[in-house]
Amino acid sequence: MTLRWGILGTGRIAGAMARAVTARGGTVTAVASGDLDRAGTFADEFGVPNVYGHHHDLLGRPEDVDVVYVATTNDRHHRDARACIDAGVPALVEKPFTLDLEQAEEVAAAARTAGVFVMEAMWMRFQPAFEEAERRVAAGQVGEPLLMQADFGIAAPPDADRRWFSRALGGGALLDVGVYPLTLVTSLLGTPTHAYALGELADTGVDTGVSVAMRHGEGRLSSWSCSLVADTGVEATIAGTEGSLRIHGPFHRAGRLSLRRASTVVEEHDLQGVEAGYEHEVDEVLRCLADGRTESERMPLALTLTTMRWLDELRRQVGVVFPHEAP
Repeated sequence: MTLRWGILGTGRIAGAMARAVTARGGTVTAVASGDLDRAGTFADEFGVPNVYGHHHDLLGRPEDVDVVYVATTNDRHHRDARACIDAGVPALVEKPFTLDLEQAEEVAAAARTAGVFVMEAMWMRFQPAFEEAERRVAAGQVGEPLLMQADFGIAAPPDADRRWFSRALGGGALLDVGVYPLTLVTSLLGTPTHAYALGELADTGVDTGVSVAMRHGEGRLSSWSCSLVADTGVEATIAGTEGSLRIHGPFHRAGRLSLRRASTVVEEHDLQGVEAGYEHEVDEVLRCLADGRTESERMPLALTLTTMRWLDELRRQVGVVFPHEAP
């Protein structure tokens, strides 16, 4: 099955997805941006035949695309996903799925009512290292999993005009990079039951760094951090009654796992050379559409809604309010 992809947005991730689509035998047949020149430049680079200077113009000819990848700024994800659903076009929506739970629930309900496939583009869950970590934890290699630590921090120049630091565009550490450790700890320890967060805000009102402690049911705890201004690295460790498993950085596309017992490494699992790009989530979209599915079993909307629910709570504790939420 060869898919024809439309791409909304022309940023770095959109380019990476275009390459992944091509690598899997698909074609990018249309690209749309609010800036026609940017769309044209993207089309020239990736050989895209149809170019639009308004995002939803791409959806005016649904017969030209089989699925749309939503790679616009965070503030647009909700409206762009809804537009795809209204046009009857399946959508892969970049993380964060929306700005808040209310928007996410609206998108999920619309997709389920219309019977249109929609999936959050949480590519980490399709990575070989992530699946290997899940397998090892489920097999009891660390014993009963009790504690998890993770960090996702990068040092970006604090530019108020940059998307990451813009409240209007849905910026902030939690939504842009915190979504990774949150998804990771939820996947390996289970749905959180309690959360406590401390954070720092930029002058623009978005969070630049957040430290989080979570409980995942009786006896299971996680601590993780995210930052746009501190270079913490991107590492994770899950520990249990019989050992620990380190997911070496960057954990969202790791190339190595280390199994430790009594602080001694007893096994190294090397994934260097294994494909660790966006191709795996492209494979999942292809599989789901070929099977006539409207949701991915691997990345169901229920997991996305859980993530958004806790992102809302953490933002509330830190004090980040987006324009559409303000009284």
